Amino acid sequence: MSSVLTHLHDPHEEFSRQLEKLKAITPNYATESLETSFNWDELAAGIKDVEGEWYLVAFRSISRADADNRLLYEADSRAYNEATLHGGLLKYWTGELNQYRECLSMCIWTNRDNSVKATVKHRHNDAKSLADTMYETYSLERYKLKKTKGKAKINISRVF
Repeated sequence: MSSVLTHLHDPHEEFSRQLEKLKAITPNYATESLETSFNWDELAAGIKDVEGEWYLVAFRSISRADADNRLLYEADSRAYNEATLHGGLLKYWTGELNQYRECLSMCIWTNRDNSVKATVKHRHNDAKSLADTMYETYSLERYKLKKTKGKAKINISRVF
Protein backbone atom coordinates (compact mmCIF):
# COMPACT_ATOMS: atom_id res chain seq x y z
CA MET A 1 0.00 0.00 0.00
CA SER A 2 1.41 3.35 -0.94
CA SER A 3 0.73 6.58 0.78
CA VAL A 4 0.61 9.98 -0.75
CA LEU A 5 2.08 12.82 1.23
CA THR A 6 0.41 16.14 0.71
CA HIS A 7 2.49 19.23 1.29
CA LEU A 8 0.37 21.90 2.89
CA HIS A 9 1.41 25.49 2.45
CA ASP A 10 0.89 27.89 5.31
CA PRO A 11 -0.13 31.24 3.76
CA HIS A 12 1.07 33.12 6.85
CA GLU A 13 4.50 31.54 6.66
CA GLU A 14 4.85 32.17 2.94
CA PHE A 15 3.70 35.78 3.29
CA SER A 16 6.06 36.26 6.24
CA ARG A 17 9.00 35.15 4.09
CA GLN A 18 7.97 37.61 1.37
CA LEU A 19 7.67 40.39 3.94
CA GLU A 20 11.43 40.19 4.45
CA LYS A 21 11.56 42.07 1.12
CA LEU A 22 9.14 44.82 2.21
CA LYS A 23 10.51 48.25 1.36
CA ALA A 24 9.35 51.80 0.83
CA ILE A 25 9.28 52.85 -2.82
CA THR A 26 8.74 56.55 -2.21
CA PRO A 27 10.79 58.86 0.01
CA ASN A 28 7.63 60.36 1.55
CA TYR A 29 6.24 57.05 2.85
CA ALA A 30 5.79 58.51 6.36
CA THR A 31 3.00 60.78 5.16
CA GLU A 32 1.80 59.27 1.89
CA SER A 33 -0.69 56.51 1.24
CA LEU A 34 0.35 53.14 2.60
CA GLU A 35 -1.06 51.49 -0.50
CA THR A 36 1.25 53.34 -2.90
CA SER A 37 4.34 53.82 -0.73
CA PHE A 38 5.51 50.19 -0.56
CA ASN A 39 6.35 47.33 -2.92
CA TRP A 40 3.15 45.35 -2.29
CA ASP A 41 2.81 44.18 -5.91
CA GLU A 42 6.37 42.86 -5.92
CA LEU A 43 5.62 40.91 -2.74
CA ALA A 44 2.38 39.55 -4.19
CA ALA A 45 4.16 38.38 -7.34
CA GLY A 46 6.43 36.26 -5.15
CA ILE A 47 3.47 34.43 -3.62
CA LYS A 48 1.15 34.27 -6.60
CA ASP A 49 -0.31 30.89 -5.58
CA VAL A 50 -1.00 31.99 -2.01
CA GLU A 51 -4.38 33.16 -0.73
CA GLY A 52 -4.87 34.83 2.62
CA GLU A 53 -5.88 37.77 4.74
CA TRP A 54 -3.75 39.66 7.25
CA TYR A 55 -4.07 42.62 9.56
CA LEU A 56 -1.80 45.66 9.51
CA VAL A 57 -1.48 48.39 12.12
CA ALA A 58 0.37 51.54 11.07
CA PHE A 59 1.68 54.05 13.63
CA ARG A 60 2.36 57.50 12.20
CA SER A 61 4.06 60.00 14.44
CA ILE A 62 5.83 63.31 14.71
CA SER A 63 8.42 63.20 17.49
CA ARG A 64 8.92 66.13 19.82
CA ALA A 65 12.18 67.99 19.24
CA ASP A 66 13.31 66.99 22.75
CA ALA A 67 12.19 63.35 22.54
CA ASP A 68 14.53 60.79 24.06
CA ASN A 69 15.06 58.60 21.01
CA ARG A 70 17.16 56.10 22.95
CA LEU A 71 14.33 55.57 25.45
CA LEU A 72 11.81 55.23 22.59
CA TYR A 73 14.02 52.71 20.81
CA GLU A 74 14.49 50.61 23.95
CA ALA A 75 10.76 50.59 24.76
CA ASP A 76 9.96 49.74 21.14
CA SER A 77 12.49 46.91 21.14
CA ARG A 78 11.08 45.38 24.33
CA ALA A 79 7.51 45.63 22.96
CA TYR A 80 8.64 43.99 19.71
CA ASN A 81 10.32 41.11 21.57
CA GLU A 82 7.19 40.60 23.67
CA ALA A 83 4.97 40.60 20.56
CA THR A 84 7.23 38.05 18.88
CA LEU A 85 6.85 35.72 21.85
CA HIS A 86 3.08 36.29 21.88
CA GLY A 87 2.74 34.93 18.36
CA GLY A 88 0.98 36.04 15.21
CA LEU A 89 3.35 38.91 14.37
CA LEU A 90 4.58 38.41 10.81
CA LYS A 91 6.53 41.62 10.32
CA TYR A 92 7.53 44.74 12.19
CA TRP A 93 8.76 47.51 9.93
CA THR A 94 9.88 50.95 10.99
CA GLY A 95 11.20 53.82 8.97
CA GLU A 96 13.61 56.58 9.82
CA LEU A 97 12.65 60.01 11.13
CA ASN A 98 12.51 62.46 8.24
CA GLN A 99 13.59 66.12 8.39
CA TYR A 100 10.23 67.02 9.99
CA ARG A 101 10.59 64.27 12.66
CA GLU A 102 7.80 62.26 10.98
CA CYS A 103 7.95 58.50 11.10
CA LEU A 104 5.92 55.45 10.10
CA SER A 105 6.04 52.06 11.80
CA MET A 106 3.95 49.02 10.88
CA CYS A 107 3.06 45.67 12.38
CA ILE A 108 1.63 42.99 10.14
CA TRP A 109 -0.27 40.26 11.97
CA THR A 110 -1.85 36.95 11.06
CA ASN A 111 -5.16 38.44 12.23
CA ARG A 112 -6.76 41.22 14.24
CA ASP A 113 -7.22 39.07 17.36
CA ASN A 114 -3.48 38.48 17.72
CA SER A 115 -2.87 42.19 17.33
CA VAL A 116 -5.45 43.14 19.95
CA LYS A 117 -4.14 40.58 22.45
CA ALA A 118 -0.59 41.90 22.05
CA THR A 119 -1.66 45.48 22.81
CA VAL A 120 -2.51 44.61 26.40
CA LYS A 121 0.85 43.02 27.14
CA HIS A 122 3.11 44.68 29.72
CA ARG A 123 5.92 45.90 27.41
CA HIS A 124 3.47 47.24 24.85
CA ASN A 125 1.77 49.26 27.57
CA ASP A 126 5.16 50.59 28.69
CA ALA A 127 5.83 51.81 25.15
CA LYS A 128 2.34 53.32 24.85
CA SER A 129 2.86 55.24 28.10
CA LEU A 130 5.64 57.27 26.42
CA ALA A 131 3.45 58.52 23.58
CA ASP A 132 2.09 61.70 25.13
CA THR A 133 5.49 62.95 26.25
CA MET A 134 7.55 61.86 23.22
CA TYR A 135 5.31 62.77 20.28
CA GLU A 136 3.78 66.01 19.09
CA THR A 137 1.16 63.94 17.30
CA TYR A 138 0.54 60.29 16.55
CA SER A 139 -2.17 58.20 14.99
CA LEU A 140 -3.01 54.56 14.43
CA GLU A 141 -4.32 53.27 11.14
CA ARG A 142 -5.66 49.77 10.65
CA TYR A 143 -5.82 47.84 7.40
CA LYS A 144 -6.87 44.49 6.03
CA LEU A 145 -4.47 42.96 3.52
CA LYS A 146 -6.03 40.42 1.18
CA LYS A 147 -4.29 38.27 -1.39
CA THR A 148 -6.27 36.17 -3.87
CA LYS A 149 -4.71 33.01 -5.26
CA GLY A 150 -3.42 33.44 -8.79
CA LYS A 151 -3.25 37.23 -8.53
CA ALA A 152 -0.08 39.31 -8.23
CA LYS A 153 -1.82 41.96 -6.14
CA ILE A 154 -2.41 42.58 -2.46
CA ASN A 155 -5.62 44.48 -1.84
CA ILE A 156 -5.34 46.91 1.03
CA SER A 157 -8.44 48.32 2.68
CA ARG A 158 -8.68 50.62 5.64
CA VAL A 159 -10.48 49.23 8.69
CA PHE A 160 -12.16 51.63 11.11
